[in-house]
Amino acid sequence: MELVTFNQENNQLEIAENVIEMLKDYQRKKIAFEIQEKKLKEELLEAMEKYGVTHWETPNEDVKIIYKKGSVRKTIDSTRLKQELPDVAEEYTKTSDVKPSISISIEV
Repeated sequence: MELVTFNQENNQLEIAENVIEMLKDYQRKKIAFEIQEKKLKEELLEAMEKYGVTHWETPNEDVKIIYKKGSVRKTIDSTRLKQELPDVAEEYTKTSDVKPSISISIEV
């Protein structure tokens, strides 16, 4: 059985149930890993700030951690600029190609 087929009668994709279950399982695991990763990064950040460490790496240099101190970022309020000065906003608008992709939303 194919994992994904196209039903021409109703013009719909049909996705095998095991694919859906695998996606749900992967999404749950991904969320759990992201939570663990965030906690680890927070602990590393706190330790690096506490001890004044700005660079750390493993002996074989396959893992490097660089501390980047916080800063203030200035950005353009594009919504306001488009409303108040639409000609200027249009003149400085940059167009970029975006690769096709898919988005999968799964409630866990």
